[in-house]
Amino acid sequence: MHVACLLIRDFPVAIARRDDPRLARRAVIIGGSPEEHARVRACSREALDAGVELGMTLRRALALCPKAVFLPYQEGYSAGEAARILACLQEYSPAIEVLAPGHLHFDIRGLARMNGVDEPAFLTGLHESLEATCGLPVHLAAADAVFAAHAAAVTATRAAGSAIIVPPGGTKAYLATLPVEVLPMPPAMHLRLRLFGIERLGQLAAMGFSAVQAQFGRDGARAWELANGRDDSQIVPKREELAISKEIEMPSPATSIPPLIAGTQALLQRALEHPDLRGHSLRRLDWRATLESGEELARKFVFREPTNDPARMLFVVANRVERLQLPAPIISLGITLSGLCSEYGHQQNLWQIGPKRYRELMDAINQLNAREGGPQIYRIVEVQPWSRIPERQLALAAFSG
Repeated sequence: MHVACLLIRDFPVAIARRDDPRLARRAVIIGGSPEEHARVRACSREALDAGVELGMTLRRALALCPKAVFLPYQEGYSAGEAARILACLQEYSPAIEVLAPGHLHFDIRGLARMNGVDEPAFLTGLHESLEATCGLPVHLAAADAVFAAHAAAVTATRAAGSAIIVPPGGTKAYLATLPVEVLPMPPAMHLRLRLFGIERLGQLAAMGFSAVQAQFGRDGARAWELANGRDDSQIVPKREELAISKEIEMPSPATSIPPLIAGTQALLQRALEHPDLRGHSLRRLDWRATLESGEELARKFVFREPTNDPARMLFVVANRVERLQLPAPIISLGITLSGLCSEYGHQQNLWQIGPKRYRELMDAINQLNAREGGPQIYRIVEVQPWSRIPERQLALAAFSG
């Protein structure tokens, strides 16, 4: 086996149910209160069965599932839990690809032998370690190809109890019974396949390659290869990116905007003192505030031009923070700076343009022309901008004052 897939379904919902067991088997919708002008960020299977969809407005979700529990989306908290899982997994595998919070692919070649156990025992131990670390229902599957491991994890049930192993050489047979929805294709293609009576990967694999490609194009060709166990996908580890995070507790719960601006300014000054930021600029700032109610307000800022100027960063943040409506007092603030790049600069004029400088420039040009006996400085002028021949559109004319 070469690769394994770790999957925690409905990751924010799983975290909420872990923290509050009373939510088990109840419809849960995450995104905020139904009165807010916001959208569904995550939801439980019970809500999906009621017709709720990701991206739907919370008001529409309430109409479809009136008995659901609505919770705020705590992005920072979810990111912290995902980081804990990643850190645990990094102790085992050197190559990990993060597809989404709670969904990772990682290389397992040689790890069992290195730990002195067989592969089933290694995967069982890893599964138990991961669940003990995060306290969440972890689905773990291993196979000799990325798609097979992914498909096994996606279709796993809690009854499995441990890691699922797709036997080497038996990938095609294992995939044959799985529904076409496990294919990494647009939902519209899944629907079309079912309209053609193709419900399982085994049915798709039994069809002719040319027929599938003719009907579905490039996606069809890829789907046919995956259904037949042909997968050359590789683990693509995410490149390590420097992210500087700082947090502060408010001296007293803030109910107005000025303390938030002052707190943000203090955080920026602390973060930009990090030695790894010297001589570099930043493209992104993530701002978050924790309310007394436990809810989290988060905003993302991507700078039009990379910068390391705290005053400019604060100006960008303040323009949006000042428009916030605070539903409850704020007890803490946090920022994360990321998108590190080389120092960014603007090309300045060689000298300040003014009447005196302009006269000096013209005198120098006239002297040069007189010494060489003809024009030496030219400018570009439009001649026939409508022409389809580039050489006729522009021409050079002698520069003169």
